[in-house]
Amino acid sequence: MIFIKLFGSMSAEVDGRTITASELGGRPRQVLELLALEAGTPVAKERIADLLWEGAPPASYVGTLESYISVLRRNMGLGRGRSCVLATLPNAYRLEADAVTVDLLEFRRLVASMADARASVAIPAMRHALELANGVLLANEPYAAWACRSRELFQRELVTACINAAQLSNGIGDFRAAEHFASIATEHDPLSEVAWQHLMRSFWFSGLRAEALRAYMTLRERMLDELGDEPGSESQELYFAILRDTPSVRRDSTGGGGMEVRTLLLLLRQALDVLPGIQAPAKDAALAQVAVSALERTP
Repeated sequence: MIFIKLFGSMSAEVDGRTITASELGGRPRQVLELLALEAGTPVAKERIADLLWEGAPPASYVGTLESYISVLRRNMGLGRGRSCVLATLPNAYRLEADAVTVDLLEFRRLVASMADARASVAIPAMRHALELANGVLLANEPYAAWACRSRELFQRELVTACINAAQLSNGIGDFRAAEHFASIATEHDPLSEVAWQHLMRSFWFSGLRAEALRAYMTLRERMLDELGDEPGSESQELYFAILRDTPSVRRDSTGGGGMEVRTLLLLLRQALDVLPGIQAPAKDAALAQVAVSALERTP
């Protein structure tokens, strides 16, 4: 059995023996990575050459690819021909899916298994998927266009999967897990309002009201910096719902009750700044009266 690791420093494990990226060589390693991205599917020699040489392969690329495949088979201790795990097909090569496991493809399999699963099954599957995605995808190829596209695609998949897992976690009351998944989603897509909303809810439902409000303000700052725009109505409505909520007697993670009061006053002042036509008073003692008046006008 062969296990190919594409996250972090690339490697191939063949029958318990680990072959590092440097041992696989430069171009041969890239060929293996390209085949691993589509394990089980024939990849045309012409396509491999086009990706490797960025649209300008040499006229002798067929022979050059054959030499790279020979290097891979030799370094990995594999046979030759169509029966090989690294199979030669007419005008194509293929990694046999039944003999090869690829961490990226296993990640996708686990995420796909979450679609119709109960939360008690889906959440552990997501944790396992994240353990596999440990490191930058195709880290050995920082500049190759095909690797950059693969990373962009994976990032979208990761954010979507984490958002779904956060929603499931909040739904069953596992707010710590929801915070974990939502935090990963916001890290990889700082402008994803849905991810920030799940993060806000995870804090709010845990009694960490100030943290929930602070998450909104972080989202707002990033949207203003990157897009020059305020968060959407759903994010704002969630924010004001948290503001209207009676403060929890449970201490915030920032420290004692006094620290929470100071944090809430700061966030309340920032909230008033969001509302058009509202001038926040200079003194904290007057904030409450102005806030009550403003919130009564907010649907």
